[in-house]
Parts: sequence; C-alpha cells; structure tokens
Amino acid sequence: MRSRANIADTIHGAFPEVETRDLDTLANRFEAPRRASVRRLLTSSPRVFDLGVSFPGVLYVLASRFGSQRRRRKALDLVVAGAPLRDVAIVLDLPLWLRRLPPEAFTGDVAALPKSDIFARRIANHLPSLSENSAFWLSSVAFGARACDDYFALWLAQQAIFAEAGETERLFGLLAAYAWFSNVDLARARGLIVVPWRPEMAFDTAVCAAKSWLNRMRLVLQLGEGVLTDPWLVAGEARGFSFVPLLDHGAILAEAHAMQNCADQYADRLVRDKCRLFSVRRRGVRVATLEIGPHPREAGILAISQLKSRHNLPASTETWQAAHTWMGGQKDLKRTSVSTQLEGAFNAQVWGQLMSTYRARKGGAPWIPERASKESFSTLESGVGELARRAGITSWLFT
Repeated sequence: MRSRANIADTIHGAFPEVETRDLDTLANRFEAPRRASVRRLLTSSPRVFDLGVSFPGVLYVLASRFGSQRRRRKALDLVVAGAPLRDVAIVLDLPLWLRRLPPEAFTGDVAALPKSDIFARRIANHLPSLSENSAFWLSSVAFGARACDDYFALWLAQQAIFAEAGETERLFGLLAAYAWFSNVDLARARGLIVVPWRPEMAFDTAVCAAKSWLNRMRLVLQLGEGVLTDPWLVAGEARGFSFVPLLDHGAILAEAHAMQNCADQYADRLVRDKCRLFSVRRRGVRVATLEIGPHPREAGILAISQLKSRHNLPASTETWQAAHTWMGGQKDLKRTSVSTQLEGAFNAQVWGQLMSTYRARKGGAPWIPERASKESFSTLESGVGELARRAGITSWLFT
C-alpha cells in the first residue's frame, strides 16, 4: 500500500500544478463510499482532475462502477484523450444537464434520469442553488421520473421543499401515483380523483388533492355495503324534508358529488364511530348534508355537529328547523357506545384492483404498500403530511 507521501509524489509527477490539498478537497465533496475510488481516478490524469470540476457526475459514475466495465473503460479513455464531454456522457448514457450539478448531488444510481432535450432545456432553470440540497433534489427528480413521468419530475424539481433531506419514496410515492392516475382515464382509481394533477398546478393544491384521493380510496376500501349498519338515528321526515342515512361508500360518494362537499373525506371518522352522516332532501332533491356526533358537553347524548348546504355553504333556517324537529322526534338521543371502534378492515381485493394498472406500468411500484391496512395507510398519510408541513399547507385535511 502506498503512503500518503507517495500519493502526493504521484500527483505532482502527473500534474504538478495541482496541490494534494486541492485533490483531497475535491474528493471529499463526493459521498464517503466513493472517495477512495475518486482519489485514485484523480491521480491518474490531469484531465480526470479537470473532469471532477467540470462534470462531477461522470467522475462519480466511473468511481461507482455503475454500468458495464467496457463502457466505463471507453469513457475514461475518451476523457484522457480530451474528447468532448458530450461524447463521454453518451458513452455512459448520462444526460448532459447533470454537468451543472456539484459532487454533493450524486449519491445513488443516476441511470434512470430523464435525458430528452426538452427536459434538459427546462430543468436548467430549476437546478438547486445550494450544494447541500442537491443530493435530495436529484434523488427526488429521479424518483419522480421513475414513479410517474418526465413532466412530473420537472414539476417536482421546481418546488421549494428540498431544504431538508428526506426519504423520496415515502414523501413522494402517493403524490407520484396521484399524478400518474390523473392521466389514465380508464383506471378505477382515476375515478376517485376529484382534481386531476397537471403540470401547471400549484404544489399546495396537488398535495391537498392527493390527500383527498387517499381519503376517498380509504372510504371505498373500508366502507363497503353492509360494513356500517347502525345509523344511530332513525331515518324519517320532518317539515317536508327527509333524512336519509349514508352508510356505505357508494351513498357517500354520490352525496359528495351532488353537494360538492367533503362528505367523502369522512371514512376514518365513520369507521372509528365518531359520527354519522345523513342526506337531507326535499321532494327528492338533496339540499344539505347533516353530521351527527356526540354532544360536546353532555356525555352520551347525540347532537348536530354540522349542517351544510351545497358547496359547504350554511344551510337555510328552514332546513335547521326541520333537522331539529326530526331530532326531537327520535325515541332516544342517547348513545353510550359513541367511542367504540369498528373493525374497519381494508378490502384487499379492491386495493389490488385500484393499484393494478400502476403496478404493471411501474415495475410493481414498491413505494405503494402491497397490502392496504391501517399501518400502511398511516405511512402514506405521514409522507403526504410531511410534504404539507414543508410547504406550510394549513388545510383541514392535515389536522
């Protein structure tokens, strides 16, 4: 094994204008597992040292031994011969836009990055300004392209959320699936998206839409017909209004669509036995959605938690009077088991159907849980919730 002094002699013999400390400074900017290989390459030729400054990504690939040995050998020969960097990048199948990223950006396999000329021109305006943010930024762009497409990757690259490092699959897995399904018209999961993703969409809008989509999938998975059987109160009529319980995902989705409200976001509360929903209708026409829950001060007593008209606007005085009349006609407003949880099992077959198209197109999509459960949905929720925190989103969806 050569001593540090011998290495220094080798460096100065090859290109005396380069100080050992300059070589070490450059090598130490790469991730720790690659530094020894980077140092060896830097001492091999002055042009390799120049490469570490002008196109760190190429040096990283050579030091990481990604791809075939034959390609790496050919690329290194081109570098030593002074060939254009474009030719070297082509041999290694690297996009030329990586040239502008610092050594700190490279921490994993870069083979899956977008390579089109259009992407290269557009991404140039969205490169990270700080080297310490570049690794997370690049891994996120790579994941965005793999988990969705180049348009999503480019959109993701523009967001101001990379100051903290994070686990890309956990953070962006649901968001990428939501964006992908937004453009697949025939998929069942697409039918549960209220606001489809598009490249012009604001980040906060996309995050809220992805969370809403997750909640609607939870509704379909947990509230099949017959799962919820106790409406707490008896359906009936009062003052010309009818009160119809909403006990399964079909009825709730229809109500949310007709009333343009958030009834479809109540799966968790319904399954945990925290509330019940009723559709308020007049002559067969939906006029309001009613939420029944525990009285805030009287234990065991049921009360009206919310009564909203279309678009979550306040219900009319007439509707409120009818609701109170209907409540007053109930035989019993007491419920001692309000806090009792239901099983709320997730329908595995339906989950498989919802995700089947995406998994088939994305190599199994391992960032999406294979099995739907309380724990796996909590993981998805934590990822999108973390994005909301980073972006300063204060929507009730994340409370």
